[in-house]
Amino acid sequence: MGSSNAAIWIGSIATLLAIIVALFKEELIRLWRRPKLQARIRLSAPDCHKTQMTLFDQKTGAVIERADCYYFRLWVENTGNQRAEKVQVFVSKLFRRHADGSFVEDKSFLPMNLRWSHSQLSPLGPEIFAEGISPQMGKHCDLGHILDPNKRVAFGINLPSVAPGKTILELDLEVAPNTLTHLVPPAIYRLEMKLAAANAEPETKTIEINHTGDWYSDENKMFSDGFGMKEIT
Repeated sequence: MGSSNAAIWIGSIATLLAIIVALFKEELIRLWRRPKLQARIRLSAPDCHKTQMTLFDQKTGAVIERADCYYFRLWVENTGNQRAEKVQVFVSKLFRRHADGSFVEDKSFLPMNLRWSHSQLSPLGPEIFAEGISPQMGKHCDLGHILDPNKRVAFGINLPSVAPGKTILELDLEVAPNTLTHLVPPAIYRLEMKLAAANAEPETKTIEINHTGDWYSDENKMFSDGFGMKEIT
């Protein structure tokens, strides 16, 4: 009699588990198989390097000006076990360090998405949502760039508050707002970003930027004395 009751209980439990699996199959699969986005940035190629920017005449296509510049890129990787769909990197907050060492949010900064690197411009604008990133694969996202300060006026990268000969960090946001909050003068900042996908919960990434305003033609010198970055979270 005891073994019979045990068999009934085991059968009932097995039936109950089967029902639970049937009802919550999709939720259980999502818990086990899901994308996970991570980002890192290093002051070395291919993330960051010296290159050249060219200014073209919009009507004729002729070259108007060329200038040396430094590009800074995030490496966004999917460390999960499912493809991440419609991936975006959203700059949510900008903090500036005050004299007392505290970081205070710049309330005038307009939060926006960053642009994906090496994407072709289309009539709809730059690539903001990456179609997908497969597991254990990644993609570069443009964070910003610094132009030779002697050429910044010609390229329309200018702030009256920044002295001639000093650099301006231009964040590569989806659009350049009329408020010019994408142009960052020399100071120490913390930039908060959200990594998100259509099928993944947002992940927060914060980096600290030391933008001295000094320009060096030598890449090693620029990345040691002119511009620094480190990951906070």
